[in-house]
Amino acid sequence: MNKYITLMLIMIGNFVFSQVGIGTATPHPSSDLDLGDINKALYLNRVSNTASINDPQPGMMIYDVSEKCVKVYQNDPPKWSGCMDSVSGVVSGFTCGSASFSPATATQGAVYNGTLTIPYTGGNGGTYPAQSFTQNGLTFALTAGNFSIGNGNLVYTINGTPATSGAMSVNITAGGKSCNGLTLNVNP
Repeated sequence: MNKYITLMLIMIGNFVFSQVGIGTATPHPSSDLDLGDINKALYLNRVSNTASINDPQPGMMIYDVSEKCVKVYQNDPPKWSGCMDSVSGVVSGFTCGSASFSPATATQGAVYNGTLTIPYTGGNGGTYPAQSFTQNGLTFALTAGNFSIGNGNLVYTINGTPATSGAMSVNITAGGKSCNGLTLNVNP
């Protein structure tokens, strides 16, 4: 009977202090889990709202589908990190002359809901952060995202009520480049 108890204790001890390998027969000794396959990847949980995770713990990782990036829960202070991106978004340039407001004009004192579309060239596929600023009563907002590889468009949503009339000049900076003097005509 003592032989069986000793054998069971040895087996339990080996199990408790062993590493788990998926795709490898020899997991690295300093890992708890070693994903050893050479042509597969770890597929993280896809979450649209980090607030939906009950009792997050430091070190948890998710893929945030709304911001299209990986986030990690950190301890000090306790919160979800910003996007973990290894590639910051850059563009070769903006085609400022082709930027357009839609609708093309606004009216002083009347609610304006529209967009500003700015074409770009030479996007690297990297991320850009959200932006928001207010000018002449209009709030310009850019949702965080990724530049296309090559050519694409940045689209700002615009909402608010213009306080004054005239040619309203807007300056935009993103991806290391700027468009200055983009003009929205505000009718009296």
